[in-house]
Amino acid sequence: MIKTFEDDHWKLVIPISCVACLSTVLLATQHHVLGHILVTVSLVSLLRTRWLSPATENLTTKPPAAQLVQVPVQDAQTAEKPLESLDDPLRWSFLPSDGELRANTQQAISSENESASLKFLVLHRPSHDAAREEGRSYPYSWHFAGRKRVWEVRVQVRFKQLPRGKICFGLEMQPTTGHSKSFAVKQMQRMLLGAIRAAIGNDFYHTPGDDPATTVGEVENPAFIMPLWAVDQFHVADPGQEPDLSSNLDGIGKRRTDDRRAYIDAMNSTIQNLSCDKVYTFCFWGVAQFVDVINWELKGLWPGFKMQAEQLSGDPLVYVSAYDLVGHASETRHVQSRKKYIFKVALWSALKPPSSALLQRVLGLTESAEQSIATKMESKKRGRVMQKLSKYARLLCWSG
Repeated sequence: MIKTFEDDHWKLVIPISCVACLSTVLLATQHHVLGHILVTVSLVSLLRTRWLSPATENLTTKPPAAQLVQVPVQDAQTAEKPLESLDDPLRWSFLPSDGELRANTQQAISSENESASLKFLVLHRPSHDAAREEGRSYPYSWHFAGRKRVWEVRVQVRFKQLPRGKICFGLEMQPTTGHSKSFAVKQMQRMLLGAIRAAIGNDFYHTPGDDPATTVGEVENPAFIMPLWAVDQFHVADPGQEPDLSSNLDGIGKRRTDDRRAYIDAMNSTIQNLSCDKVYTFCFWGVAQFVDVINWELKGLWPGFKMQAEQLSGDPLVYVSAYDLVGHASETRHVQSRKKYIFKVALWSALKPPSSALLQRVLGLTESAEQSIATKMESKKRGRVMQKLSKYARLLCWSG
């Protein structure tokens, strides 16, 4: 019998749920200070047990462990998409964009920039389709079985030039002119940040960003940037010996939940000894049980909690990025002029797409290209109509 994380932690989850419910009542009855304290306590407890505790997840069925062999890759232009993933609405793109991509590809997708050679694999449950989820009829269901995470991002990096400053990893959002959050959303954001700070310490950077309409000079984008040790798993290999990103990576490299202190020390040592002659594999899923990208919502922080993510992110598109932050004598903000990107990936959902103007900029489409795509879609639509009319005509002829 497999012993799961939940078996060991019911005695923690039940009190946390009670505290969360009590805090909701206090907030509703104007006892704001005590309510905020209780919400923060419940979030801290949940993040500590869910994010930082060892052995948080187990597979019920596992394929053989990954063999250390050369990863089969495809170009972003030619990446084959399994039939099961064709209707999945998760979308992403490297930046600069070489086309719109989807999750759950059978092989890693490769890309190049001046900083590094990259291989990416984005995995996501069909959280928009309960039938497929329940029947496990989707790619990588063997990997998600018995786990709470909704998605996972796997990256392999081979540096072409070594970073000169601090390596930063996290999420960036689109700056929005005049965008403001309600009081309730601001309070929720403040409590989430307090809980995260209590769970992982002060070694992260958060900024609400600058308003382009009122800022003089360079604008800082909204961002939540974590230390690199916040990734959940990493592995270092000689070229040609890196693991296949589409395989089972259990037992490969180091995992943060096995021994947090030893993991941080190993990651810091790796950063201090980066080499252009090594391949670095990083896997990230730490907050994935709380963030559903396909449905673009936050959930699960306590029983019954759900919140539309655009209330925090603004336009429903985020960037997953890692960059070399170059030092500056007077500038402390993470402005674009200080960043040298190792990678930057745009992520969005076709169920709740960003504005067409933003998507056009992200994908690097010109107005004529966008019109060309629209023309092709209209042509396909006319073709389907003509096929139906032809079918009806044949039926009429046969009936006569």
